[in-house]
Amino acid sequence: MDLKGRIIENASAFFFRNGVKSMTMSDIANELGISKRTLYEVFRDKEDLLESCINSHIEKADKAMQALADNSGDVIDALMRVYAWNLNEMRSINRTAVADLKKYHSNLSKKFEQKQKENVLILLPLLNKGVEQGLIRNDVNFEITLWLVSSQFRALMNDDYFPVEKFSMNEFIRAIILSFIRGIATPAGNEKVDCIVETLRS
Repeated sequence: MDLKGRIIENASAFFFRNGVKSMTMSDIANELGISKRTLYEVFRDKEDLLESCINSHIEKADKAMQALADNSGDVIDALMRVYAWNLNEMRSINRTAVADLKKYHSNLSKKFEQKQKENVLILLPLLNKGVEQGLIRNDVNFEITLWLVSSQFRALMNDDYFPVEKFSMNEFIRAIILSFIRGIATPAGNEKVDCIVETLRS
């Protein structure tokens, strides 16, 4: 990996773990073991670095979601894998980082949110495939349903309404995903959901 890629990979982890506002270019340089001058030779300023980190995160998310949508014969299994992937992503991002991005870097925040909205549509072909397999109902407006689920995920990261001190992020996401899948699945599809859930409990 070249220097620019190494900086982006590590700085992304720093931002997501510690928040955006608290991390300075000096902090990032120290964490990477490089001089601040070297860092500024690669990136114009913190905004430039942050934008590169967001673009890299979006690109990786695109590839991961597309792979999940493309490389699964069983749609129910694929949707549960999407659940696991989203859970892992949300665990890796500090809510403070999302709040900082929205408050101090609104243009980048809007770009990030717009890309998240576009990513929703990646699952449409998967759900249509599920209809063909007899696992997903054919009387559901998938685009509306995916928007609703996506909004719930975004609310978890952007809103203080959820009692996260009482329930873990895992519990919230599990409830969102299971209610989503059960709501659009046929009886045969829900049997598969029950089997997968039982396997996860054992």
